[in-house]
Amino acid sequence: MDVPPPDTMGQTFDRLEQVGVLTASLALNLKKAVGFRNIAVHNYDAINWHIVHSLVKCHLEDFLAFARVVAIKLDE
Repeated sequence: MDVPPPDTMGQTFDRLEQVGVLTASLALNLKKAVGFRNIAVHNYDAINWHIVHSLVKCHLEDFLAFARVVAIKLDE
């Protein structure tokens, strides 16, 4: 596979989508999570905890799906 290395965490998920590891939907959701992580890390005092709760409640499956994909790829 001749795929250039990512320059950002968000690009990591783009690359994984390009090579068929992630679906477009999962890659997009994980890129959004990276964006939220950046806000959370650099703006801790301004975090809206209702948004955090909603993200965890509604998007926990995205992280579980990513873990499953990685586990499958490691077994190949």
